[in-house]
Amino acid sequence: MTTLSVLDEVTWAGEPVAGERTRALLRALVEAGPRGASEAALVEEIWGRDDVPANPSKALQVVVSRARTATAAGAIERTPRGYRLGLDTDEVDAWSLRPQALRLAAEKRYAEALPLLERLDRSDPDEEVTEAMLRALAAVHGAPAALERFETYRSGLADGLGVDPSPRLRAVHAELLARDRPVRSGLRHDTDVLIGREQDTAEVSALLKGSRVVTILGPGGLGKTSLAQVIAHGAEQPVVHVVELVGVTAPDDLVSEVGSALGVRDSVAHRDRLTPEQRADVRSRIAQQLDGPPTLLVLDNCEHIVAAVADLVAFLVATVRDLTVLTTSRSPLAIGAERVYPLGRLGTYDGSELFRRRAVAARPGVHLDEDRVDEIVTRLDGLPLAIELAAVKVRAMSVDDIARRLENRFELLRGGDRSAPDRHQTLVAVIDWSWNLLSERDRRAMRWLSVFHDGFTLAAAEAMLGADAFAAIEELVDQSLLTVVEAPTGFRYRMLETVREFGRMQLIDAGEDGAARAAQRAWAAAYADAGAGRIYSPEQFDAMDELRAEESNLADILRQVLADDEAENVIRLFCALGVFWTIAGEHQRVIMLAGPVADLLAEWEPPADLLEKTRLVLALLLFGAAVTGGTGLERLMAILDRVGADAADPQLRVMLQVMQAMATTIARAGSGDPGRPLAEELTNLVADPDPEVRARAYTFLSHERENLGDPEGAIAAGTEALRLTGTAGGPWPRAMLHAQLSGLYAQLGRLGEAAHHAQEAVPVLRRLGADDDLVQTHAVLVTYAVEQGRLEEAADILAELSDEQPRGGFGSRGAVHGARAQLLLAEGRVREGLALFRQVVATMGELPFPGYADDPDLVPWRVAAEAVTVVACARHGEGADGSDIFDVLMAKAPRLVSKERHSQDYPVTGMLLLALGLWGLLRDALPRDESVRLVALAERFGYSRSFLDMRWELAVADAERLAPGMLERISAEYGERRGPALMDEARDVVERVAQRNLL
Repeated sequence: MTTLSVLDEVTWAGEPVAGERTRALLRALVEAGPRGASEAALVEEIWGRDDVPANPSKALQVVVSRARTATAAGAIERTPRGYRLGLDTDEVDAWSLRPQALRLAAEKRYAEALPLLERLDRSDPDEEVTEAMLRALAAVHGAPAALERFETYRSGLADGLGVDPSPRLRAVHAELLARDRPVRSGLRHDTDVLIGREQDTAEVSALLKGSRVVTILGPGGLGKTSLAQVIAHGAEQPVVHVVELVGVTAPDDLVSEVGSALGVRDSVAHRDRLTPEQRADVRSRIAQQLDGPPTLLVLDNCEHIVAAVADLVAFLVATVRDLTVLTTSRSPLAIGAERVYPLGRLGTYDGSELFRRRAVAARPGVHLDEDRVDEIVTRLDGLPLAIELAAVKVRAMSVDDIARRLENRFELLRGGDRSAPDRHQTLVAVIDWSWNLLSERDRRAMRWLSVFHDGFTLAAAEAMLGADAFAAIEELVDQSLLTVVEAPTGFRYRMLETVREFGRMQLIDAGEDGAARAAQRAWAAAYADAGAGRIYSPEQFDAMDELRAEESNLADILRQVLADDEAENVIRLFCALGVFWTIAGEHQRVIMLAGPVADLLAEWEPPADLLEKTRLVLALLLFGAAVTGGTGLERLMAILDRVGADAADPQLRVMLQVMQAMATTIARAGSGDPGRPLAEELTNLVADPDPEVRARAYTFLSHERENLGDPEGAIAAGTEALRLTGTAGGPWPRAMLHAQLSGLYAQLGRLGEAAHHAQEAVPVLRRLGADDDLVQTHAVLVTYAVEQGRLEEAADILAELSDEQPRGGFGSRGAVHGARAQLLLAEGRVREGLALFRQVVATMGELPFPGYADDPDLVPWRVAAEAVTVVACARHGEGADGSDIFDVLMAKAPRLVSKERHSQDYPVTGMLLLALGLWGLLRDALPRDESVRLVALAERFGYSRSFLDMRWELAVADAERLAPGMLERISAEYGERRGPALMDEARDVVERVAQRNLL
């Protein structure tokens, strides 16, 4: 809080200070600052040089005493040489006001600074304050007002002291004169509104305020020149020169071209080339001409003579005090003063808006499909020039035609703005401009690296190009033909799709396509081998990260080698990708490739060094075929019989034995021969002396028992598998067992135990990127929180789920909606909750599963979603709400329990039986004895109770309330039988209720 004020009148705590000499003393001490002033200086300030008292020291003591009386005893302190104020900065208005005013002026907040500066100028008109005030006046009231104030200041100095303003203030005066008569040369006044570049304009302008040299960097067609023109138009410097360098064909002509543009004598462009001495002379005169008011020099299109531009700019910024340089280039200047601004592509929204504006200008009334326009913009990499060239094609073709013809974009995108430079008349010319600046080494690198669809690492480039790959990459980066992306696994290099297609065109024209493809495939196979060797090891996290980084490239190459019948490369790539997709929960990708891979392997004899990898591929494909109902199982088993299942790795061997047993079981089921159940086939394996073999066998046994409707037995097997599983194969096997046990406990309605295992699994699944399994495991935590009444916690988990779900697959798409629907019901938002359950049904109904051999209406997730929704409607709905889905389930029921089905998912069938039974009971839609019988069979089929409305205790309570004693009687009738042993009874009751429902 201010105590002493001297800027207007001298006051202490708001009260005027009496006595002229007392006020003079206080002003002098304020001006001296916290360090104070000597006695001699204070005497001169108070009495002047001509009126010094006889005893100056004594007289000064008297004034100090009076000042202390007028203020406070401690307000003035003695120092060894004189006196000082014993006050803090914020207690003196001038001390606190000065730094505030100068700070505001330095921040160019001139409107706020000006009133404070004017107060300071009246009391303390030093040079720093005067300079700030002149700049503030110019900004707020214009240059003429500042010039008038300067003249007043200059006259005051001349009249009072007979001196001129300092060189610093004279420079400010020159700047003000220039602002009053600004200089603008080389600016274009036909520049259209820039779309989507507002942020870029602001950021480059901000860089120019703090940097001497700024380069707008990027490939051709991004709009660097247009952006530079907009910035030049809005520049705050009083002098702006824009010099276009595209016509400069030789580095030695640069100085002459710039001098000519600036009007420097004897530097006319296109004259006979200057000698080195003449160039040095012209360069010096350019510096002299620019050495005046603050100046912005814009050098446009520097990449083809970048070294010469760098040399000139370095000289100018070292020589000229108030010069700022803005360059546009496809490669940086690489000088110390430079700040690079990489100009990005237009986003889809801005790119589409640019397309629409140009298209409407070319043909008013043109029909523009929004999705098609977005597609065109994306495929053209958001390059403004390419978008504009495409948009004007609406004069002669539809947007659909443009999108289709982008396969040959360089042929399509020709012509456009006739006033544009030649290099911007066609898309190919844009890239060709940079291509012509490359050496043959760098051109070859661009050609060969264009085979990578999803970018590449330095190691991949070295595998393709050899030891000098980095030098070539560095040059391609400098020419903005490659961009650098800092990914979690390290640096990656990417080409814009337009640049990549140009490289592919050059590769084919050079006849090097086959050699480049072969080199890429060799790299891919070696990379896959390294990943496959580590993916089942303690280094699993790193191996998954590395495979994920190259997944798109590897998958692309896998498709190529499949099409070209390169069996060895297929095996090597699939070994890595198949395991990667399995761990990531993307099983459908394995299943989709089963047919083509089986076709390739049908007659192929693997060499000895690939036998083990071939067996692993077959194991992955067999598992996929088994879970989808047996599609292609017989053919895959024939290949395995020929190759042999006696794998060296014990875990692979047990997996193959399990697959053989599963295939046999499925084949017998299809022929009507029950044979030996798979659970019995696993008996020998669970007795194996190798604990890892037993662990794998118990894992499969757990799955089989769950499928047969024995969740308790499944939990026992899963628990034993978890006990036996070590960490040698990485963290995933144990995490998946925890996830499996979580699901099994949830299936029994034991959500506390389910949540415990879910929490164990979640960190590992998240780290591995197993998004589908992660979302489903999280859904268990939501259900448990809702059951416990912790609704806020459930909502928080759902928020996290929503972030992860878009990356998930088949299971996660319904898990999120199902979990949220349960929360809504618990919150009393019944209508919203039931509507969301219906959305789950719709979502699951739209999800085909590749390779599924059975009736698509009977896919398990679809039936389960319908069953849960029917039960939720039966408990919470009103009137006929849910009856349509009940009718759908009733129609499906006979097919689901039919003897003709190859396989049976007993828990899912149990969910259907429970839904029919509970609807029949609660809505009085079926005879009560049949309804209760359906409920009893559901329990014996091990139906899933993971949704709260499906809890067994609720079903028992419903049955006892509406049909007392009947459930106990029917359960006793079934004895100890479960699942398969009660299939005939299930068929009978389903047939009876289905017939009744038709009547």
